Amino acid sequence: MQVLRYLVLWMIFILLFTAAALSLELLEGSKITTTEYYGFQNIGFTFIVLMFLTACVLYPVTLLPISLLISKLVRGVLLRVLFYGILGVIGGIMMFNQLYNDRFIQEYGLNLSTAILIFGAAGIIYALLDHYLHKRSHKHLWK
Repeated sequence: MQVLRYLVLWMIFILLFTAAALSLELLEGSKITTTEYYGFQNIGFTFIVLMFLTACVLYPVTLLPISLLISKLVRGVLLRVLFYGILGVIGGIMMFNQLYNDRFIQEYGLNLSTAILIFGAAGIIYALLDHYLHKRSHKHLWK
């Protein structure tokens, strides 16, 4: 049952990451008006596909091992939410820096705080869904 839980969490992560990246792009990337930057306005659906594929690879390499560790070591729900929220914030900062270079940030006034809020919220949602699936899997084991 735990394997199924992590497969479901993988799908959830893919949706959350793709939605967060697209939200960041729509809120901040849309400010960039040069053809030097290939964002959603320039490449459209391809941007979504790239974020989807990135999420598909990112989960098993990074978040799955971290999720396994957190499941084993951290029992409190609030602490889990805090950890995943912090991981989301870190991911948002990394994503912001990956998508936008310093020149774009300065020239177009892009805000890092947008990425922090969006990805932090995604981390919290992931934590809550992880907790829900964890409780649900234990409930079914005892029936």
